[in-house]
Amino acid sequence: MERHDNPFHDLWLTEILNPSEFVQMFSPFVVKNMDELFGTTNVVVRGTQGSGKSMLLNLLSTTTRIAYERSSGEKYPWAGNGTTFIAAGIHLIRDNAKIVASRLSEIPEDRRENWAAATFADYVNYVLVQDMLFNVTLLAKEQAKDGCLKSQIEIKLSDDNERNFVEKLSSSNALFGYFSKCKSLDDVSKRVSERLQAYRRYFNFHHDKLDKDVDQTKTVIGEPMIVLAEALRDTGIIPSKTLFFLRIDQHEELYALERTSRYGDIFRKVINGLLALRDSRVSYRVGTRYYAWSEEVGIWGSGAALEHMRDYIYINLEEVFRRPENKRVGTPFDNFAEDVFRRRLKASSFELTEEQMARPLETVFGSSLPARERASRYGKPEKPLLKIPKDWDPKWKVELEALWRKGDFLQAKLGGVWLRQELQQKKNFHRNRDLVAGYPWMEHAARYWVKERNEAALIQMAGAAIQALVWCGKQNIIDLAGSNILSFMSICRAIWSAWLRNVSDKDLAELEGPPSIWIEEQIIGINEASKIWFDKLREGLDGDRRTAFISALGSWFAKSIREDRALSNPGHNGFSLLRSDLESQSDIVQIIKNSLDHGDLIESDHTTKMKDQKPRKKWYLHPLLCPYFRIPYVRTKEPIYTSVEELEQRFRGARSEEDKGMLKVKKRITKKKSSNSKQTQLF
Repeated sequence: MERHDNPFHDLWLTEILNPSEFVQMFSPFVVKNMDELFGTTNVVVRGTQGSGKSMLLNLLSTTTRIAYERSSGEKYPWAGNGTTFIAAGIHLIRDNAKIVASRLSEIPEDRRENWAAATFADYVNYVLVQDMLFNVTLLAKEQAKDGCLKSQIEIKLSDDNERNFVEKLSSSNALFGYFSKCKSLDDVSKRVSERLQAYRRYFNFHHDKLDKDVDQTKTVIGEPMIVLAEALRDTGIIPSKTLFFLRIDQHEELYALERTSRYGDIFRKVINGLLALRDSRVSYRVGTRYYAWSEEVGIWGSGAALEHMRDYIYINLEEVFRRPENKRVGTPFDNFAEDVFRRRLKASSFELTEEQMARPLETVFGSSLPARERASRYGKPEKPLLKIPKDWDPKWKVELEALWRKGDFLQAKLGGVWLRQELQQKKNFHRNRDLVAGYPWMEHAARYWVKERNEAALIQMAGAAIQALVWCGKQNIIDLAGSNILSFMSICRAIWSAWLRNVSDKDLAELEGPPSIWIEEQIIGINEASKIWFDKLREGLDGDRRTAFISALGSWFAKSIREDRALSNPGHNGFSLLRSDLESQSDIVQIIKNSLDHGDLIESDHTTKMKDQKPRKKWYLHPLLCPYFRIPYVRTKEPIYTSVEELEQRFRGARSEEDKGMLKVKKRITKKKSSNSKQTQLF
């Protein structure tokens, strides 16, 4: 990658990087405190799009480990006791798992579900077996070159142990004699490939029926891998204590498949059967999005459900990286984002000094501006934007406008806010300047009052000045990312693109170290990234309704902040519901859950201020959506206490306004066509 390219052009597609690029781009911060990934327990890695699930699972792959072993500057990010392992996997999108449903309609209805489950199970089994055989063979070849990874997992292939290995497979009752004619490891690999090719020919309608040899030897989910692992260890091809990790990536593809094929949750139940085996010889690593993993989905062929902490454990990437509400800096995500950014700059051939290496985000974006400096960008000294009511004491108008003209824009604004608040209004402070000594909102005791209202006040000031909101610098960018590495990369890409559009060719050619990007480009880039993030809402499950719901919330919050001249409720950029409301079967509750699963909303427990003390939860928009709606991303004070009924009304209102807008567009198009029809036509 050259210096004139955008280092973030390909965002976070680590699953399609070649192994050496993966080593260069992967940040070890994502693996810290994740001992479970390298243990013997089944692990479900959950997260929203772009949270790093595939990246984490790819760390286990043999090709990645070989690349680390041969790298001169990077060590494998995990140095624990669990490094004696070998992994294989299935990528449910890339390996086209949904093809299994292509001919379901041809199967008699009374057999359809069982056929789908058995066929899918066998297909998954043999994709995993094929990949494991590939990894064993690959590692043997690479060790023959330079002993790569030999100290961790030595592969021993000989005529004797290959023959013993094939005999074990041939005699296994679980495999129904499918490998009885094989003589070597290579024969086994070819036989597996033939089976998968037979499936693909059938699913792609090249054959009318599934190959009889395949159809009559379908295996139970997970059993072929257990047989394979045991055979590899017992014959000495791999060390006896080697752990087998099986990756199942893009698990949410099964949820989409079930919805389109309309056959319930068959395919996820089959995968659950893998986790229910509780066989220490193999363990599984499942990467999935929240909405695709349900505690209610059971195990195929059994009435039982999976048991958390017994059958599997979670790694919740959002929880790992999310900043606690009472902590501002120094979270794992801050370090993760900084390291990812540093690696992208190095990959783009930028020469970084030692200081720039230590603080790459500040080098490029600078520090985030304090509220007072941001306020100075919204105001001009000669034109106070304060809207002082006529019934206030004229002295207040003179003094607040004097503060404004002196350059204390934010303090002048907060002075007007303070005087509008209910307590001051009751004491008549706004009508009699002599009742107030000094400027109480500027005193040290009021620092928390000011801190809670800074962001909302700045939103109002930007609106009055008809200007774009000023968000820039390292901390703003990290905060707007909402602990999601994809949103962080999206912001960086948009800012870098805005800078590239304005930098001259001469300056670009002379650039050696990383650029210092101007605040104006950062403002433009952040707003562009926010618009892109909003447009992405339509992707995925229930996209149209989620978009309408998030739009209704954003408009509601924006209006609440904009019209609250006293800023009595600066926390009205989120909403709170009773926990009991979430138990209802309301349509809006399902939309909230879907929005949460897709990362559109962020949820946390809410310590209520209500006298009833009933347990509640609160929700906020993903921070990167906030610039689009012109609302603060900072969560302060109390959110809006609401109900399911009110949310439904606002959702219906938003959909109604959307329908009206579409109707107006159609009328304009119809009118335009009508006027054009009066023109003389050629034919």
